[in-house]
Amino acid sequence: MSPFFTPVRIALLVALVVAFVGGLMLVPAGTMLPVHWGPSGEADGFLPREWALLVPLLMVAVVWAILVALNRFARPSDLAAGRHSYGVVVTAITGLALVLEVATVLIGIGVPVNMVQMLGFALGALLVVLGNVLPKSQPNTFAGIRLPTTLNDPANWQATHRLTGWLCIVSGLVLIVAAALLPAPFLIWWLLGCVFVPILVGVVYSLGYSRRQRS
Repeated sequence: MSPFFTPVRIALLVALVVAFVGGLMLVPAGTMLPVHWGPSGEADGFLPREWALLVPLLMVAVVWAILVALNRFARPSDLAAGRHSYGVVVTAITGLALVLEVATVLIGIGVPVNMVQMLGFALGALLVVLGNVLPKSQPNTFAGIRLPTTLNDPANWQATHRLTGWLCIVSGLVLIVAAALLPAPFLIWWLLGCVFVPILVGVVYSLGYSRRQRS
């Protein structure tokens, strides 16, 4: 078996396909389903049933295509350094796509689903997973905070990814709590902040670390 076709990823892919087929069977033909939500939390973009149900599948197909290309064309040293990190992220993104697919099917059959809240829970969990993975990563050119300062200095890479990983865990937990307590118009900004703040802080920290090392 190929190293990226693990039992967990295969199970997630099978569940995603089952959810897609189930959606085609359960959601009436001609139904327009939401695929985009504005800052207010209200759906503002719709697609026909078939295309809306395909969106999570297409998202996973793109991610997996990138994974296959990396395994085929990346340098062996980069593969060895980043395999665990990008493997966990691909698994988590596939799980996120499954959540979106199930939520879309539920909306299509009339079950009230707060998609922004569901995204908050899912992305919060993804951040916690990512936060646990980042400190274990090694310098590579396709997974992690890839800056000249981190790629050229293993100590900078480790320090930056330890801090960023810790911030991702905290942000993920904060986002999960926010998703449980806040209405959608406020939650959308917490969602954006919790996703981007750890990365921005990590970048600034890496640049500052490099500057201190040179002084």
